[in-house]
Amino acid sequence: MFARERQENIAKLILEKESVSVVELSELYDISEVTIRKDLEELQRQGRVIRTHGGAVSLYKPSAAFSFQDLSVKCIEEKQQIARTAIDLIADGDSIILDGSTTVQELAKLIVGSGKKDLTIITTSINTAVLFKDKEDVSVVLIGGVINFRMNTMEGVIAEKQLRDLCLDKGFVGINGIDREFGFSTSSFNEAEIKKVFMESARETYVLADHTKFDKKYMVKVIGLEDGGRHIITNRKYGYDYSEWEEKIDMIYAE
Repeated sequence: MFARERQENIAKLILEKESVSVVELSELYDISEVTIRKDLEELQRQGRVIRTHGGAVSLYKPSAAFSFQDLSVKCIEEKQQIARTAIDLIADGDSIILDGSTTVQELAKLIVGSGKKDLTIITTSINTAVLFKDKEDVSVVLIGGVINFRMNTMEGVIAEKQLRDLCLDKGFVGINGIDREFGFSTSSFNEAEIKKVFMESARETYVLADHTKFDKKYMVKVIGLEDGGRHIITNRKYGYDYSEWEEKIDMIYAE
């Protein structure tokens, strides 16, 4: 068995059992504990498991509460790859909406360093708004509301009302989980509602989601896959079949 195939199997096993030990995996695959530790370190680098003393535990729990700091260190290369694809969809003069997810923040960083002009950017993210402080040819509107200090974003009914009164060219939104039947989901009621309004406030909405977000169903549904007008930008995962997703929603792959 190749290392990549073994790592995929280990990731699935951890997802099913929630935790495994190095000894258990070493016996299961009949390889050294040193090799297993390297596998677990690679899976942690990919943002798929959390290493523990003697093993690893699953990151995935339907009610898991994430912070911006937690998410910012996961799948960094994949997020940057997705952002590089997303920026090509933005034209001079566009009005765009950016949520507070870490993948969308990678896109915001690229916009700051790009030659895009006359943009109007609407965001609920304090972090994102600050990025544009020296960008004179970009107009930035920070939506007000209740501050979510865990993500450094605005949310609640005040923020939702402001967003519902807008109609923008393009929206870029991050997500916690994507399931073929359940659709897009997150673990927070407030975040789910604000993301839903985000997706409804733009003519075209792009969900930026790395490969670890697929086949995950979190506690609160945001919106269904087939509700129209939405696209997913993702990186391809080795050995994963995306054909069933392509039947339900437009898929854009970051190569």
